[in-house]
Amino acid sequence: MPVQKQVSTLLNNIDSHQQALLCRQKISKSLEKKLLALGFSNLIPLQVIQKRKGGLVVSIGNARIALNEALAKQIPVTLL
Repeated sequence: MPVQKQVSTLLNNIDSHQQALLCRQKISKSLEKKLLALGFSNLIPLQVIQKRKGGLVVSIGNARIALNEALAKQIPVTLL
């Protein structure tokens, strides 16, 4: 069985309805604390459910989190 290469990118670059996992090893400690307080997890897949000019809405489990574009550009994710 071939091994799939995981693609790493920033949250603002993924398409709507695409799933990804947070890459905690590539995040600064201060940003990691902020994301964990918002409800992000490296174990639960997230999905961009809406993209708009200036930001996006992410679904993590049953939670919906609105992020501005500046913050979304700082969040590295791995596509699933």
